[in-house]
Amino acid sequence: MKNLFNRHLFTIRLRSEIKKFLFVDMLGVLSGIVGGLGAIVFIEMIKFNNYIFFDLLLDLIDIELFDLDITPIFIPALGGLLVGPVVYKVAPETKGHGVPEVIESVKLHKGFMRKRVAVLKMLASSVTIGSGGSAGKEGAIAQIGAAFGSLLGDVLKLGGRERKLLVISGLSAGIAGTFNAPLGGALFGLEVIMGELALINAIAIILAAAVGTAIVELYYGTSPTFQAPPTLTFTNPAELIFYLVLGVFFGFISVVWVKLFYYIEDLYDKSRIYPYFKLAVGGLLTGVTGFLFMELGIFGPGYEGINAALLGELGLATLIILGTLKMFATANTVGSGGSGGIFAPSLFIGAMYGGALGLIFHALFPGVIREPATYALVGMGALFAAAAHAPLTMIIMIPEMSHDYSLLLPMMIACSTSYIISKTILGNKNIYTLKLIKRGVKLFVTRDLSVFETIKVREFMTSEVITVNPDFKLSAVHELIKETHHDCYPVVEDGKILGVVSSDEILRAPLHMLPKITVKDVMRKKFNFIYEDEPLLKAIELMRTSDTGKIIVITRSNPAKVVGIITKTDIIKAYHYIASL
Repeated sequence: MKNLFNRHLFTIRLRSEIKKFLFVDMLGVLSGIVGGLGAIVFIEMIKFNNYIFFDLLLDLIDIELFDLDITPIFIPALGGLLVGPVVYKVAPETKGHGVPEVIESVKLHKGFMRKRVAVLKMLASSVTIGSGGSAGKEGAIAQIGAAFGSLLGDVLKLGGRERKLLVISGLSAGIAGTFNAPLGGALFGLEVIMGELALINAIAIILAAAVGTAIVELYYGTSPTFQAPPTLTFTNPAELIFYLVLGVFFGFISVVWVKLFYYIEDLYDKSRIYPYFKLAVGGLLTGVTGFLFMELGIFGPGYEGINAALLGELGLATLIILGTLKMFATANTVGSGGSGGIFAPSLFIGAMYGGALGLIFHALFPGVIREPATYALVGMGALFAAAAHAPLTMIIMIPEMSHDYSLLLPMMIACSTSYIISKTILGNKNIYTLKLIKRGVKLFVTRDLSVFETIKVREFMTSEVITVNPDFKLSAVHELIKETHHDCYPVVEDGKILGVVSSDEILRAPLHMLPKITVKDVMRKKFNFIYEDEPLLKAIELMRTSDTGKIIVITRSNPAKVVGIITKTDIIKAYHYIASL
């Protein structure tokens, strides 16, 4: 009889887990559809703006200097002038490269993003890029896909865990579709945004990236993002030492790139230029920088320059000049507040310096290095792997984008090496998280958690806990949430805890029904709890596995009595206390 009961219980649990997987995967597919369609709309908007600025306006405007038409210099400035009011007045989230805002949303705000961000980011970025601003598509499409994911989470009234998953899935789908790299897009979401690999999340995100890519391919076809010739292959194991050197080189170059980018951004932030005009100044400097190399990718994301480097059409001096100019053009475009990403420009810089290094290697060792342009392709991945601390993403994504899988081993050597050097110098700071750190946003990161084994929950828990009665109306709890800014309350009657009620339950109820529904109608009787004498490490693990930010604290002598609550804020306080010892 007991075995029969256990089998029945196992069957119930298995069905519950299957339903959870199917629900999460369905959300991933839904995000993939939205992210893929968003990518198509965004790409078409860039094409439209590029036509307006570089076809129509160039015919209407004629500015000459010494019989030389210098009108293109002013086109990016005009784009910056149009975008300025949007990023400084209407929606500050659209300023810059977008990915840091998604990281902040996922890590600290349960995936919540303002609904208008998607539309305004699409508008601002398409104008910035379409007018020749040196920026990439990934930052915009990441924020667009994430914002759509957040919107879906609101529409479906999902909890924090599912909403975050939708945000990352939407982002991954947009990136995967934009760059024709389904696995790379999924890894970008997992490695750069989430920072971990969890099977239940990975499957949904991979599905989203696959669906997003399929939708974009149905519209545009299956051509690779970059035109890598078939001669760019790896056949000589002796070359691995050169790829190791390339990785070391890009480890240091990535540090220079990150520091230069934020140095120029700081100059704009501290300058007394009227905010609306900062983007115009950045656009003007971009125009001056890229005027002589309009056909080689200093304007816009830079794909034409990357393709020229991969085809071996550029000389040593040109490669070095283009790589350096792209650094300054991108820092001025995005650092001044322009709306666009730094992924494609980073690939451009990596291709130029990698191609230059390949030519140097070829000149010194012609018998070993047969195809110098191969180092341009590997350099693309090595630079971004180090700058964004995303080696796995680049090891997979560059071969996907170029349809060249023969360089996996060199990519592994170069990306791993560059990442190690960048990580050693910059620590946990990378080109995305540094923006948040500079704004004072603290992402709780620690490698050694063993110290929390010796600290008890009672030492850092919040003892003054606001509780609610099961007969309270949801409207009263709604007012309590607005007043206290807490999102979870223990439900207590006669000194005994009956369950918990959170903002998720409030959001699921129709607004007009809040005064009619009581807490006991919607409260969760199953909740996370911990004893006050247990180690803080257990609370951290419970928060991680259950994706919750608050845990009820009880005593062993009276498990029905609430003695406190432990939150992520309490954990952070404990962390800072330990760090100060």
